[in-house]
Amino acid sequence: MSVIDALRRSSGKSTPSVILLSTKNGTPESLGLSSVVDAVVVKPITTERLQPVIDRLVGLGRN
Repeated sequence: MSVIDALRRSSGKSTPSVILLSTKNGTPESLGLSSVVDAVVVKPITTERLQPVIDRLVGLGRN
């Protein structure tokens, strides 16, 4: 995680996009990972839960 944080800081961008697959409910902010994680998907991990998050992050990356 520290490598991703360093990369983001040096580039000044939020890339690469990071999705945390978690066993705990929360947001990147509530988990203290807002500088490294863009989204949290909680178990059970299904395509119905994960695909909208991927689509949102891809859309943000294109802007």
